[in-house]
Amino acid sequence: MSYGLYISAEGAEAQQYRMATIANNIANLETPGFKRELALQMARATERQDLGDDFYGSGSYNDLSGGVLTIGTHTEFKQGTIKATEHWADVAIEGNAWFRVRDKSNGEEFLTRAGNFAVFVNREDGTASLVTEQGRSRFELLDPEGEPIILPNPSDPSLHITDDGRVMSDEGPLYGVGAGEVARISLVEPENLKAMVKVGETMYRNEAGQRELDLFERGQLRSGHLEMSGTNPSTEMIEMIVTQRCLETNIKMMHVQDEATGGLIDKMLRVG
Repeated sequence: MSYGLYISAEGAEAQQYRMATIANNIANLETPGFKRELALQMARATERQDLGDDFYGSGSYNDLSGGVLTIGTHTEFKQGTIKATEHWADVAIEGNAWFRVRDKSNGEEFLTRAGNFAVFVNREDGTASLVTEQGRSRFELLDPEGEPIILPNPSDPSLHITDDGRVMSDEGPLYGVGAGEVARISLVEPENLKAMVKVGETMYRNEAGQRELDLFERGQLRSGHLEMSGTNPSTEMIEMIVTQRCLETNIKMMHVQDEATGGLIDKMLRVG
């Protein structure tokens, strides 16, 4: 394979990866708590540079570009826009906190910013808890002790969530927690966002430490609201157009290289 054909093919593959990342962002424009992702790409070193036989900027034949190297994706953890829903169990976080949730199927714990919770009643024991769903999986919202948020009376119309994350009821003291306090939502702050591994659309596995936030440092929760996707449709459409043009250019260069190689072989056969 000619060097030019190899470089063009590698460039086309890199643009396909970038396109797939953009398409995923667009597909999650309406997904609460979704964080935009960016494809990370850089100039690939040549083989001689990787071996240490040459260096960047030497100007030699070995300093020719090695093409494009895709190294993965980067997640933008910036705050999404807040949208009113008027549903008491929908909760948006303003600040750097995260919800703790647990997969009911395997007990694995995750962090999420998706606050679209709903009341789930267990048919076996009749207990009610706050859950969020992703695909076929159901995740329970946890309290600071790592236990599910349990609602003794899920049909209570006075249930609401305060700005500091307490689930309250006007029916009076419950479980001895306090006047009208049913439960307290766990809010944590990860030590290192780079250690957050995305699982699915809005769930993250924290591979570093995290700190439980006290009531006075939790920022503000907004009940009846949702933090929407961090994706901007205009930005993604522009990125998609640019990526499509780059992809088409690389494919055209592949055709040019192929035709040049074919022409050279044809001339050699005629001479022979």
